[in-house]
Amino acid sequence: MAKIRIAEFCKGSHVTRGDGAHLRKAIDEYWDDAEPLILDFSGVRIASVSFFDESLGLLAKKRPLDEIRKRVRVENIDEGDRALLNRIVLSRSKERAAEDSASGERFT
Repeated sequence: MAKIRIAEFCKGSHVTRGDGAHLRKAIDEYWDDAEPLILDFSGVRIASVSFFDESLGLLAKKRPLDEIRKRVRVENIDEGDRALLNRIVLSRSKERAAEDSASGERFT
C-alpha cells in the first residue's frame, strides 16, 4: 500500500494551486494500484482552499466519489482541514453531477 506523507512530500509548500497540482499528479500516478493510496497529513495544517481544491477537489470533479473513496484514504488530518476538504470535494462532486446531467439533456 502506497503512502504519501504530506509533510515530506510537500516540504512546507502546501498552500498554492501549484502545490495542490503537484499532489494531484502523484495521486494520478497511483490511481490504478490495487490498494488505496494513503495521504498522511501528520504534523501538517493546510487550511488552504487553493491546495485542497487543486489536489482533491479537481479529482472529485472528474471522478465519482465512490471511486475516490476506494482509491484514496486520508489519515491524520486536522479536523478543521477535514471539514474544509469535505466541503470542497462535495462541492466539486456536485458540479460534476450537474455537468453530467446537463450534457445528457436534449432539446428535441
